[in-house]
Amino acid sequence: MIRANINLNDYFKTIDDKIALCMQKAKELDENTPCGRYQLTDDVYVNVMTYEPKPLSELSIETHQKYADIQLILSGREYMGYAPLENLTPAGEYDTVKDIQFWKGEVALLPTQKGDWTLFLPDEPHAPSLSIDGGTVKKAVFKIKYKD
Repeated sequence: MIRANINLNDYFKTIDDKIALCMQKAKELDENTPCGRYQLTDDVYVNVMTYEPKPLSELSIETHQKYADIQLILSGREYMGYAPLENLTPAGEYDTVKDIQFWKGEVALLPTQKGDWTLFLPDEPHAPSLSIDGGTVKKAVFKIKYKD
């Protein structure tokens, strides 16, 4: 897991070509970007969405096996939860179609606001979209395919 701000994107573009593409595209997005799905390559797309974050009591911990997530806050504020996988217990079976598995356990909360992003690699647990103080959030979630 990496947490950073969009102003530091140039430091992370050397990780790999897919992340470099996301770092470049992230600078082109803002609170005025229309919601929807944007295909960047065969292995990378971004979903732009607006929503009301969930209360902490409704947190949902998830992992993905095929995709990494880069979650970029375009406007608003939310907590992003994180926990080591070894501290969690499964809360159901892995869904191969949706590439998601849910977990139970405790998470550390990372506050995020406009310009902040988090990278979660495959199999890294995260609990996105948690309310800090209410209010609407606009977010871009880059999905990067690493496994078939």
